[in-house]
Amino acid sequence: MKNYLYDGSFEGFLTAIFYAYQDKESPLITREINYIPHLLYEPIKVNVEQDKFKRVYTSIQTKLSTAILSTVYYLYLSELKGFENLCLDYLKLCYRYGESINLAKNNDTIIQVDSFRRRVTLEVHRFNGFVRFKEISPKYFYAQIEPDHNILPLLSEHFIKRFSDQYFIIHDLKRKTALVYNQEEVYLQQLSLQQSNALASNNIIDPFQDLFKSYYDSTTIKERKNPKLQRSFVPKRYWKHLAEMCTLD
Repeated sequence: MKNYLYDGSFEGFLTAIFYAYQDKESPLITREINYIPHLLYEPIKVNVEQDKFKRVYTSIQTKLSTAILSTVYYLYLSELKGFENLCLDYLKLCYRYGESINLAKNNDTIIQVDSFRRRVTLEVHRFNGFVRFKEISPKYFYAQIEPDHNILPLLSEHFIKRFSDQYFIIHDLKRKTALVYNQEEVYLQQLSLQQSNALASNNIIDPFQDLFKSYYDSTTIKERKNPKLQRSFVPKRYWKHLAEMCTLD
């Protein structure tokens, strides 16, 4: 049996899907960085092949639907353990039964696909409200995040609408990636470890954060403070990037 290893990119993933889909021996697909040698599986490194990537991408979009292509992308962004092979099983079902397979809510594969997509969607919704920018110079804003899933590509639309006349960077510390908007275009920038650390360690003094804390202190009725209740509304793993949670200490 074979284990197709890809470079971690979406293009590489769909290239691996191209080869694994045709394999009749129940193959695995694994991101190369996560590969652990296995006696039963023969590792096969798959390089990005644009023609194969486009064939799979176009086939899903035209023979199935844009909605299914979107689901495949969300599964990829989830980075949850085993998403690659779940996606392969899902596509096999879709090509066999058509888009209506998504209505089979008692199917184990569909149940898991819905769960993975829902988790990504929920985190995108949270971060649309949780991202906190600091103004590093007039009209230039910077924010740090550490999401569970690779949601940075899904945040651009919301924040472009919100900051259309400004420049901003949203920095995913966990993945060393930055979403950059310059009033004309938005793009993802992969950072080196050195670049990511330099950007993250930049001591930015944000007067708006201090102003928020002062406002919070002046308007809070001490007898009614309930930090435990307030923190229960926001997952603990997000606290350190939220100025308002710091005021609860």
